[in-house]
Amino acid sequence: MFKLFHKPSLPAFPALAAYAHKDQYFCRIATWHWFDKHHIVVKDPNAPRLITMDPWPQLVFLDAMGKLTVAGYVAYMAHRYSGKTPDKLDATIIHELEQLRLSKLLAFADKPIAIQPAHDKPYRGSGSANA
Repeated sequence: MFKLFHKPSLPAFPALAAYAHKDQYFCRIATWHWFDKHHIVVKDPNAPRLITMDPWPQLVFLDAMGKLTVAGYVAYMAHRYSGKTPDKLDATIIHELEQLRLSKLLAFADKPIAIQPAHDKPYRGSGSANA
């Protein structure tokens, strides 16, 4: 009848179906700040270095608030596309989550996670656009 509230159906997302952490929540566990209006810098909590990110990992890192499961996040991201959802959207997101997890910049949990205050907002580091 009316398509005003119609949500397009989502692809099958085979990578998500096979992903061990699909029903877990994810949360960032590193401090960060804005380098400029479009880029962040993350303090590596395990080594004396700063990390810059490409757009996809940065988006996933900033969205890692501990409130959504991986499956919920993939669905959320899929609904952001006005046209056809990319076929490998789930694989792309899972790849970025795994890279961030292996770098120890985010963690998974079985229940929603309260993000630590130090990881929630940008810190006022030197060179920060927010300083």
